[in-house]
Amino acid sequence: MATGLLAKKVGMTQVFTPEGDCIPVTVIEAGPCTVVRRKTAEKDGYEAVVLGFGPVDEKHSHRLTKAELGVFKKAGTPIFRHLKEVRVKDAKVLGELKAGDVLTVDKVFKLNQRIDVAGVTKGRGFAGVIRRWNFGGAPATHGHEQVHRKPGSIGQCAWPSKVFKGKKLPGQLGNKTATMLNIEIVDVRPEDNVVLVRGQVPGPKQGIVVLSKMK
Repeated sequence: MATGLLAKKVGMTQVFTPEGDCIPVTVIEAGPCTVVRRKTAEKDGYEAVVLGFGPVDEKHSHRLTKAELGVFKKAGTPIFRHLKEVRVKDAKVLGELKAGDVLTVDKVFKLNQRIDVAGVTKGRGFAGVIRRWNFGGAPATHGHEQVHRKPGSIGQCAWPSKVFKGKKLPGQLGNKTATMLNIEIVDVRPEDNVVLVRGQVPGPKQGIVVLSKMK
């Protein structure tokens, strides 16, 4: 099967093992995902499938371009809000998949499996260096005035007379793609299309994440 699924982060809770240990878990609604398109090495240069997640009512089809609608019409599938391309290294597995096939969480993942979870972190706007980079700040006494949360000197001398790129400065915090690696699947519940993973994953509640098998 494919190596990943599109999913939605529901929230966090906790589960208990038979020994009584408490495990913090993130509840993720994984799929079902429908194969909208197949990509092959002969035609596209690599092996992959395009998965659709989150069906959209036909009455909202006017929001899509003719090209976008043509993809769903050719595949004979409903219109989906989210599309994600997932690579498939095994050509035999790719040959088993065709447009219209539905992938569920129990077909792709299993209990105690290790996976990677990618999502977009919460956007927190423009932030200073203390919040963004965990700077310690300047001393609060001995002549310091209104510079307690400043980054300090960033300039150079006569040479090279510039500020080097990559300096830790104020700027946009969050709203970036982040991937949590090697996360354990604590439970798989195919009847609810739900998978429980140990610990936290990037993004807000109801945010879209991508679950993939470890490379």
